Amino acid sequence: MSRFQCLDCTHEHTTATSCPRCRTARGQEELCRSHGARHVARCGACRTLARSQSSL
Repeated sequence: MSRFQCLDCTHEHTTATSCPRCRTARGQEELCRSHGARHVARCGACRTLARSQSSL
């Protein structure tokens, strides 16, 4: 299951559409499945994630 982090309150959660803590519907960033943090340029899993999100 994917994990997301709210850019407003930094709460980690499983919903892509809104943050369950602060209820904001914007700024939900998917976390890397390899290291669990925000995107790192040298991480192969992050590069794959960024490519999949840019094709939407």
